Amino acid sequence: MANKFLKRTGMALLALCLLFVFGYHCPIQTVTGIPCPGCNFTTALVFLARGNVKASLFYHAMVIPTLLVAVVSIALARQKNVLTWLWAGWAAAMLLYYIVRMVVVFPQIPLGFDENALLMRVFHLLWP
Repeated sequence: MANKFLKRTGMALLALCLLFVFGYHCPIQTVTGIPCPGCNFTTALVFLARGNVKASLFYHAMVIPTLLVAVVSIALARQKNVLTWLWAGWAAAMLLYYIVRMVVVFPQIPLGFDENALLMRVFHLLWP
């Protein structure tokens, strides 16, 4: 059971590394123009890896709690009920953080609106 979890974790980390190498554009923001709850998470992770905690928290304050939840999840891999509640709590915190960011920060940096998004293009075609 733990071996399966470690394999999945390794595959997820490999996928993230490939995204760093080949670049990544948020599909939600690409279609709607509005940032998703995870927007700027990768940037925050890069700044955290470089040791710049202040910049990391500026781009996405949930990066550190997410890493802590991931580490605790690995340690508690066999306790499914605890993991369920842990990740449910994380999801609720992430959603609350997203709502606060959208009310307080959007559309200022780092949460910009993408004028070239698919829905914006369609909107401008239909209503010039």
